[in-house]
Amino acid sequence: MTKSLKKAEYIPVSPQILRPDTTITFGIFLRHDDDYVLFNAKGRSFTGDKHEELIKNDVTSIYIDKRERDFYRKYIQDHIVSLLDDESMPMEERAKAWTNSAAHLGMELFEEKLPGAAFKQRYQRFEKLVEKTASFLQTPKSLKHLSKFIGTGYEAYHHGISTMVYTVSLMQDFEYDEYDTLACGMGALLHDIGKSTVPKDITDKDPDGFTEDEEAIVALHPMVGVRTCASFNLPTIAANCILFHHERADGKGYPTQAISDEIPEYTKIVSLCNTYDNLTRNQPYRRAFKPFDALKMISEDEGLVDQDILKKFIEVLGKAEIA
Repeated sequence: MTKSLKKAEYIPVSPQILRPDTTITFGIFLRHDDDYVLFNAKGRSFTGDKHEELIKNDVTSIYIDKRERDFYRKYIQDHIVSLLDDESMPMEERAKAWTNSAAHLGMELFEEKLPGAAFKQRYQRFEKLVEKTASFLQTPKSLKHLSKFIGTGYEAYHHGISTMVYTVSLMQDFEYDEYDTLACGMGALLHDIGKSTVPKDITDKDPDGFTEDEEAIVALHPMVGVRTCASFNLPTIAANCILFHHERADGKGYPTQAISDEIPEYTKIVSLCNTYDNLTRNQPYRRAFKPFDALKMISEDEGLVDQDILKKFIEVLGKAEIA
């Protein structure tokens, strides 16, 4: 093993993400006191023998050069199916790996101002991630652990990822097919993409304190979101999820004031998951509510969503032991 230069800044990651007999596109280092020593060079195969060596020595953290973090993220994305299928890997580690991949792709979608073709490419990368990992997202055990990671962060993409995970889980209980579930999940991910045009001093403000002008600006974001995604063939289901995620069963939502019978069921699912995640997520203007308190608030808002959908959602959270 060769000593590395100490000038680099190293960050710890779990050794369990490394797949035996794969080419590693970043240097892997081990820490000895205050020194970092090279264990596997960039571009070299991570052999089964090296994998066994880490296990034999009870290594719980490996280190990568912070400057190579994008290579690390790409490696996880390339091997995410193998990671999620590895039953020897703790579910918490698998959930963390999925969340890290989703957060990186989501940040690209929401934060980088790209022309239509580039935005479409980023969308397709995220869609591929969800398509490949849909079975993982739909199990109560994975939802239990995913909820520990997806509930953090203020940014729109954090909220979009979380809403998507809850949506996909709930749609399984309603027995939607794979195409509709994927399309609705992507709509849930992008439901607030239109808020990228809303000034941050408004999005960070308590909605109860909005002026009429601020309410009008925020009320446009579903339509802006659909227009943002108009440059590629977004499935109709996904577009509806973006456009109608603030409609209410009692007709007091926006932008169309549609009543319950006029709102597709899958859109109601996204609306409920959006509301729940907003309540259980820390906001710039308040702390997060506990799951039980959030569900109580939703159930007491009688005109918000159909009760049968709420009942199913509570059952989904119960199976995942989220309370």
